This record gives sequence, C-alpha cells and structure tokens, in this order.
Amino acid sequence: MKIAIALPNTVPGATGALQIQWAVRAEECGFSSVAATHRLCYAGHEPLAVLAAAAGATSRIGLSTNILVAPLTTAAVLAKEAATVASLSGNRLTLGLGPGVRADDFQAAGRDFASRAAVFDSQLAELSRLRAKGDTGELPGALPALLVGGVSRAAVRRTVRWADGWTAPGLEPERVAPWAEEVRTAWGRAGRAGRPRLVALSRFWLGEDVAEEAAAFVRQYFGVLGHEAESFVAKTPRVPEDIRDQVDRLAAAGFDEVVFHPTAARITQVDRLAEVLLS
Repeated sequence: MKIAIALPNTVPGATGALQIQWAVRAEECGFSSVAATHRLCYAGHEPLAVLAAAAGATSRIGLSTNILVAPLTTAAVLAKEAATVASLSGNRLTLGLGPGVRADDFQAAGRDFASRAAVFDSQLAELSRLRAKGDTGELPGALPALLVGGVSRAAVRRTVRWADGWTAPGLEPERVAPWAEEVRTAWGRAGRAGRPRLVALSRFWLGEDVAEEAAAFVRQYFGVLGHEAESFVAKTPRVPEDIRDQVDRLAAAGFDEVVFHPTAARITQVDRLAEVLLS
C-alpha cells in the first residue's frame, strides 16, 4: 500500500510558500505522491498550478489531482494544462478527475451545472483520444494517467471505458470497499488488461495543538451539508491507532494507495503522519 499526502491547497492560512515546503518535506519523508484538490468558490490554490510549483521544487515524488472538477473547464484547455505539468515534472503527474457536486463553482465559472455529467463524458472521450495519439503538435507531451472519481454506476462505467483506475471519496472504508470491488469486476467483464489502479482518500489531523483549527476547517468545508458536517469532523482520524487502522482496512479492500488530506496548515502534519505510517 502506497501512502500519499495531499498539499494543503484548500486549507485556510496555507500560503504559497507552505505548499512548496510541504511538497519538499513530503518527498524527503518518503511519501509516494502529493495531491491537490479543487474548489473554485473557496479560498485556496488552483490544483494544477500548485502542482507545477511543487514539481519545480522536487524531483522524485508523484503528483496528482484528487480530484479536479473537469466540467469547470474545457477538454482542450485541461489537456494543455495537464500535459504541461506532466512535461515540467518529468511525467510524474496523475490526473484524477470528477464531474463536481457544488453548484456554486459552476455558476462562478459560467458553466451549466445540470449538464455536467454529459460534459464530463465527452471530456473523458476527448482526453482518451488525445492520449491514444501520444506526443502531437497539439500538446507539449503525452497526457498523464487518468483516474475517475465518484461513487456511482456512472463513475464505474467511466473508469472502465476511459481511465486507468478509480479514486474513492473520503468516506469510511466499508462504504468505498464495495465500489472498489464493483470497479474490479466491471474491469474484468469489459476485457480490460491488468487491473485498475485504486486510490482512496482520508482526511486526518495529528496533535492536540492543531485539533481546534482542524475541526473548524472540516466543519466549515462541509458546512453546505448542514448538521451532517459534524459527522465528518467526528469521523476524521486523529490518533495513530485510527490512522493505521484506516490504512489496514483500505489495504484489505484492495486499494493501491491512500491519500491523506490535511486539515491544518502546519508543516508538522507531514512529519507526524510520516512517523505514524512510514517510520
């Protein structure tokens, strides 16, 4: 099981300098990759831009979007941006994509929220076509591997048809495990070679000194869900035993990698997570 850590690119108070420091420290600690997530109507750094900066400060660690909301842009623009980051990083990028769930992001981008699923399908088809062509005059290099996010039949279908694997949302292992099995089964039935890459996500914090700000961030980020936001706070692993248990349960479900998303903008979180899982 590979252990990755996300950059704090949507965590309040996380400066640009901290994003770079975080990526460098993650590489030094031995994490498999650093990820960046995507919100438009929320304070934070744009995922592909912050990953490009991280690429320039590191040399080995993987980079991924987990996830980027593809229908907020066009397939052509996304392909150009992703191929650029892949080229700048020496082909270390994995492109995790999803259709999005927040209407305010679409309104701000001038994109239609209701048609996002159909748009996402067409984007994946176009990205798949461009990937099949390899290096062309349209792009600075080959497109990276694709992962599709979401817990739905549509997400399974998209993964099997166009992607290299599936990335699960930050839910409990017992809720994402059946979907991982469904992806594997559908992959085999479709005659796809090998096996799909499976990536899981988990929020975390470590240390009483960050507990208050971390809980406040989770509560605010999921505030759109009303009283349900409190359940996300309660279920966020925050002690070593719970974090190790999270990894064990996800490994048992067949996931290849788990990305731990920070909830506090403190560089100490990188070292503390490494001490729990990589030492």
